[in-house]
Amino acid sequence: MSSPELCITIQCQNGKVLSQNLINFGEYTIGTSADNSIPIESEHVSRHHAKLSVTEDSLVFEDLGSSNGSIINGTSVKCPTIIDTNQTVQMGDLFLTVQTYSQNASTPRLHFSNDMVGSGRYTLKQEVGRGGGGVIWLSHDQHLNQSVALKLLPPDLENDPVALNDLVGEVQKARLLSHPNIIRIHDYIRVPDETPFVSMEFVDGSDLGTLRNQQPNGLFSWERLEGLVNQMCSALEYAHGEQIIHRDLKPANMMITREGNLKLADFGIAASTSEKSPQANMEGDASGTIVYMSPQQMRGTMPAPSDDIYSLGATLYDLLSTHPPFFKGDIHQQVQQEPATSLSTRLKELGITNNIPAHVESAVMKCLEKNPADRPETIKELSDLLHPGAHPPPPPIPPPEHIPEMESVLAEPIETTQKFLEKNIPPTVKSWWQTQTPKNKDIILVGVITGILFLAEIIFSKLQGDNLFDSFSNPRLFLPW
Repeated sequence: MSSPELCITIQCQNGKVLSQNLINFGEYTIGTSADNSIPIESEHVSRHHAKLSVTEDSLVFEDLGSSNGSIINGTSVKCPTIIDTNQTVQMGDLFLTVQTYSQNASTPRLHFSNDMVGSGRYTLKQEVGRGGGGVIWLSHDQHLNQSVALKLLPPDLENDPVALNDLVGEVQKARLLSHPNIIRIHDYIRVPDETPFVSMEFVDGSDLGTLRNQQPNGLFSWERLEGLVNQMCSALEYAHGEQIIHRDLKPANMMITREGNLKLADFGIAASTSEKSPQANMEGDASGTIVYMSPQQMRGTMPAPSDDIYSLGATLYDLLSTHPPFFKGDIHQQVQQEPATSLSTRLKELGITNNIPAHVESAVMKCLEKNPADRPETIKELSDLLHPGAHPPPPPIPPPEHIPEMESVLAEPIETTQKFLEKNIPPTVKSWWQTQTPKNKDIILVGVITGILFLAEIIFSKLQGDNLFDSFSNPRLFLPW
């Protein structure tokens, strides 16, 4: 395979491009020291801040223990993390984006809190996610006076009328879906001189991929997943009943609310199985995330429920074992031709223990069959395999994981802010009296009282005689008393 034509763009918060570097396969260190592969200048970036690894199959970003940290999708990252092209990573006060190189490629466009979009209707509040498909912002709808999520689309899409027309059709289909476990799509909005975006329901929570990183050994137990999988099956069964296929199921598109319920996100590439035009049959569509993609979707065949069934199986495999069925080497060839390693074998290979019920492993492996006819025929059939017996599956448990409070991805880590305040905020202004020790205060009080009494004595002497100090020359009982 030839080396990829990729470009790393480094920008400051106002969008100014500080550097652009072409990269190939290999590892690239980033920081302020001149011995880095990509040296940059910033007071908030460490000498050796991060490392980017580029392989045939993935881009992996790793923070190297920097002082101010690195943020992906609004979450501080410490471990190696897979990123997508066009996904922006915050390093201190700078932003790194990896793009496919093209002479006509657009510079990544940065937005900031309190920017107004949609002709002033929406105010951007906090960035909550970034990826190849766009940037997600928590926003305030001025007309409806409520919070919504806005998905600002990638710059490359703005100049592609065919892709934009396809997106409009997909939004029209997604708007038909109304289900408690599906994030509701509101509208597609495009106004002159602005980035086009999609408005949708805002979910205050976290995705399964992020929550998985908090689990022991980086994987979920079946007991933790069971209720969520039931909600996922319910959402997909409803969507398939409306003749709509998701086509991009993965942990990052499965949101978990603070109450512990699942919401399926991003029907942005959803397809309708009722579209049977010869053109669609001929061209197909391979949109989606490759490690969770069915062999048929890779080949661009007509969308079918079996594609979602395969992707759901690959997602469960990943969440239960730390890796999708195929994650290194020639993934395209493996998905097409090689059988997936059983879950129990994969766990042994990784030296991990996870007590997965036999019927669950069997159902997951059945989803990963190459031939769609060998997979569960419907989501309902898969649900029955995952939850056998007459008893209904249990509801999701309240999330034991930490779901951080919403905070702006543009904010520095709190530790950095605290250090800055300690160095730069002037000390509290105190009066002279507040600076005195208790002993000094006692001495001062005695002196003041003595002085007042002496002054009173002088005044009384004047009132009683002509001499101010008459009482001193003719001692008597202290006159004021």
